[in-house]
Amino acid sequence: MKPSDLKWSIRGVWVRETGTFVPFNLALFLDLRNWWKYYRAERKTAPSAKKPLRNVACHPREVQPHYLLWGAMRQARLDPQGPEAKADIHVYFKDQTYLNEEGDVPAGLNRDCLDISKSKVASVFEEVFGYPLHVNPRTSPPPFICKSEINGRHDGYVSSENCTPKEGWVYQKLIQTETLEGTVLDMRAVTIFGKIPLIYLKERPVASRFANMNSRCRLAKTQDYLSSKEQTLISQFCQKMRLDWGGLDILRDAQSGKIYIVDVNKTDMGPPLALPLKDKLRSTQMLGLALREAVDFHYPPDLETH
Repeated sequence: MKPSDLKWSIRGVWVRETGTFVPFNLALFLDLRNWWKYYRAERKTAPSAKKPLRNVACHPREVQPHYLLWGAMRQARLDPQGPEAKADIHVYFKDQTYLNEEGDVPAGLNRDCLDISKSKVASVFEEVFGYPLHVNPRTSPPPFICKSEINGRHDGYVSSENCTPKEGWVYQKLIQTETLEGTVLDMRAVTIFGKIPLIYLKERPVASRFANMNSRCRLAKTQDYLSSKEQTLISQFCQKMRLDWGGLDILRDAQSGKIYIVDVNKTDMGPPLALPLKDKLRSTQMLGLALREAVDFHYPPDLETH
């Protein structure tokens, strides 16, 4: 990992581009130890460690190992390099909510995904699914969710009274995702050109609903948690967001049974720290196979040079 990606202190670690902070505690220490085992195994056993088949130019810089895409590319026998690399596949990977790409930019994954703000996500979600996520904080019956537009802030809270909207904030329905174990359950659906190879089921205590640390994480089959119709709508959502690769945070409301896409992350870290090591490796392999199939379809290799 490059020193510029993360900022470490005695209290925790920041992701510089998003400002996300993760405090140190025993659970994080154990999860990081688990992740280090994954990292070493991935470096030694991934197919690209032996013979990569295609180079990938990553913009504005090379994708680092703490991101989910890094392991998926290595499993896909893709060699992630810097922006100056000679390659026929390009990936745009920057931890920012808004982007404005100018000039002669090569076609590539996520090049046209320029806005992943919460209001953009809510607008596209309502357009595709036909029902709203957003609420009017002045008139909608509380409780409801208040959170920043900016990706990765984890600053949301539940409001129990009406309020005047603040600039840079969004207001959304409080989705009922509580489990019998006293946790909230999120689905992180990893998408590759609108397809969902797998889902990570993430749980946290209700009191830590908006935290960026999970108390439990499981690997699940997509068809066990999303219907065929829901998968089709999610694919349409990704197309309208111009999202080629990324993670969607999806909540299913216990009362209505409806799903809500509440967040889009095109630079998702992973596999999730709380996921057991064997499932970290298994999920990365699954994503690698799906990614390889997708890039070969959308960016056919030159058979004379590959």
